[in-house]
Amino acid sequence: MLPQAKESQDVLSAAAVDSRMGQRLTLLEFAALLLCTAMVFAFVWFRSQNIVYAYDFETYLWAGRGDLTVHYYAYWILPVFRALTAVPPTVAFVIWNLFSIAGVFAASRVLGGGPKATSALLTYQMFYILFYGNIIGILLGGLALYWWGLVHRRWYLAGIGLTLILTKYQLGIPFGLIFLWLAAISWRECLHVLVVPTLALIVSLLFFPFWPLESVQTILNNPPNDLGNISLWQWFGPLALLLWIPPLFLPLSRVPRLLTLTATITLTLPYFQQTDLLALFVLPVGWLPLAGNLGFYLHAKYSWYGFWVMFIIPMTLYLRYVAPAMIQWKWGRASHT
Repeated sequence: MLPQAKESQDVLSAAAVDSRMGQRLTLLEFAALLLCTAMVFAFVWFRSQNIVYAYDFETYLWAGRGDLTVHYYAYWILPVFRALTAVPPTVAFVIWNLFSIAGVFAASRVLGGGPKATSALLTYQMFYILFYGNIIGILLGGLALYWWGLVHRRWYLAGIGLTLILTKYQLGIPFGLIFLWLAAISWRECLHVLVVPTLALIVSLLFFPFWPLESVQTILNNPPNDLGNISLWQWFGPLALLLWIPPLFLPLSRVPRLLTLTATITLTLPYFQQTDLLALFVLPVGWLPLAGNLGFYLHAKYSWYGFWVMFIIPMTLYLRYVAPAMIQWKWGRASHT
C-alpha cells in the first residue's frame, strides 16, 4: 500500500475530539437540537391522530414482543426492544427518538461533523428517521463511542460502541473495520476491542442458537423495502466494487481516506438506504449534508422513486478526494520515468 501523506491537522485525533466535546453548545446547535425535539413531539401528535405510522419503530416493538418476521438486526438488540414494550408506545417513541437525536449530535461532535455539529441535524434524513423512528441515529451514537474509545485507548468502551453499530451488521462490519484500521492500533489492542462484541455474540447465541441463519432467512423471505436504495450496486452489480481500489491504495491522509471509504460504502453496498447517509453527514464534510434536503423535493415530486438521485452526494465527496489523488499519483509516476 502506498504511504499516507502527513496531515497538518487531524480532526479525528484524541486532542481534537476532546476539544470539541468540551465546547459549550452554540446558539445554532441549541436551535437545531430544539427543532429536532419539537419535531419529535409533532410526530407524536400526528401518530395520536392516526395521520402517520412510524413503521420502523413499530417493527422494533413487534420484535420486542417476539414477532421477528421483519427483524433484520443482530439479536443482541432484542432486550432493548423488549424494554421499549414495557412503557406506553408514545413514551417509548419519544425516548427512542431523543436518544436518536443525542446519538447524531454526539457522533457529529466526536467525528468532526460540521459546522458546529449542526449540519447533520438539519437534514431531510434526520427528520425522516424521527418520523419513522429509525435506528440509525442510535447506532451513530455507538459509532461515536467506538471512535472515542479507540483514540483514548479505552478498549472496552470502544467494544461497547462497536457492538452497538454491529447491530446493523451490513453497515457495522465495514464501518467497524475502517475505523479500526484508521486507528492504527496493534493486533493485541484490536483483540481487546473485540472482547465485548464477541461476548455479545456468544450470549445471543446461547439464547438464540441459530439467529444468524434465521436472520438471513428473514431477509430472503421478506426482503427490506429498497425504494430508498441509493447504491450503485443496483445498476452495476459487483462492478461497483471497483470503487474500493482508489481509496484503499492511493496516498491519502487519514481524514480524506475516511471520507472516501465512507462514500465508497454508500455507493457499493448492495443495499444502502438514503437515511443511512447520516453516517456520512456526521463526518467532517462541512455543509455538504444540507444537500440531503434534496429529499424533500424528490419525495414530493417523484415519491420514493426519486431518492436514487442522492447517490450524487457521496459520489461528489468521493471524486473530491480521489480525482486529485489519482492525478497527483500519475504525475508522480510520470516524473520518475
